[in-house]
Amino acid sequence: MAVHEVTRDDRTGTPEADTGLPPRYVLRLLGGFGLERDGLAVAVPQGARRLLAFLGVRQHCARSEAAGTLWPGSHEERARANLRTMLWRLHRVTPEPLVQEDDRLALAPGVTSDVAALGVAATAFLAGGSPTVGVGFGVPALATGELLPGWYDDWVLTERERLRQTRLYALEALAERLTTQGRYSEAVQVALTAVHLEPLRESATRALIAVHLAERNINEAVRRFELFRADLGRELGVAPTPWLEQLVRAGVTGATVSSP
Repeated sequence: MAVHEVTRDDRTGTPEADTGLPPRYVLRLLGGFGLERDGLAVAVPQGARRLLAFLGVRQHCARSEAAGTLWPGSHEERARANLRTMLWRLHRVTPEPLVQEDDRLALAPGVTSDVAALGVAATAFLAGGSPTVGVGFGVPALATGELLPGWYDDWVLTERERLRQTRLYALEALAERLTTQGRYSEAVQVALTAVHLEPLRESATRALIAVHLAERNINEAVRRFELFRADLGRELGVAPTPWLEQLVRAGVTGATVSSP
């Protein structure tokens, strides 16, 4: 029976197995900050988290961009000094470097982030791609929580909204594609995910109604429309667009309606 040699990391003092394979780091930013090394949590100092999170979202950037964004109220030299300090601290967190420092800063090759996974999945679905092995492919990244909840840096607020819109558009596009392929059960799951993320977004509800109509589940389509109309009236004091109502009526009568 093979036995992996166990060594002790000089920086952390924790035992680690020598498997002959480079360790894999996963940076989680959706739903909260977290860093894992081969599935085990890694403690990251609070200050250094900001730099690691920034690179996890942007993937790569110039040093001046990182310094100016993370320390917007500081003088340029002070911001650059803060950046050097954070890089030094990050280099002490793990045996392997987490950040690659060339002309630009970037996550090291052995580090992946859930934000990057979300971007890859969203780009594929928006470009016309569709999962070939069931709806689970790529969808977990699109359905994960919001970016860094509880963080209120300006750049986080901007990126949080960008990612929210990206995932919604991608989920709607995927639901439509699955509906066209006749994969109704999967399409309902995807559309429901979009509705859960933004209950008052008409395009998300429209994607869900379209699935029900395509499978001739008229009762569910009408029920979803009535729920959406009630929620809009209660929360915003407005009604659904005429086109959505026309879509439902056309589904009930078996007629067709063109996209707006």
